[in-house]
Amino acid sequence: MVSLAHSLGVAERIHFRGFLTDEQLRVSYLNADVFCQPGTAELQSLVTLEAMSASTPVVLANARALPHLADEGVNGYLFEPGNPQDLAEKLQLVLDASPERQRAMGEASHRMMAQHSFAKTLDTFERIYRGEPV
Repeated sequence: MVSLAHSLGVAERIHFRGFLTDEQLRVSYLNADVFCQPGTAELQSLVTLEAMSASTPVVLANARALPHLADEGVNGYLFEPGNPQDLAEKLQLVLDASPERQRAMGEASHRMMAQHSFAKTLDTFERIYRGEPV
């Protein structure tokens, strides 16, 4: 991957982190301009929720459960899997946004992630078990 980044002339803008401690990972999310999840086999995508908890805008594949984590134009964008042009365009929308717009998208990610918190999930299951509306 490093040699590919060099051959494409983007190596100075890409950081291959390798293994990170939990704290290093959190700092990386906080410093990221955008989080991209190109995988199409994600169910809940905990890694996406981690990025969202750090108030990071997202660009996600429009597959499986990922569409539930991106509100188009609010906290990020969905792209058509297998379509690199669409992916590039959606990433560019986030990267070209003003700092204020990027911050607003990140804040929206954080608010959306809160609905997936452990306490919220536990409360939902308890309501279901009690036969209450959720």
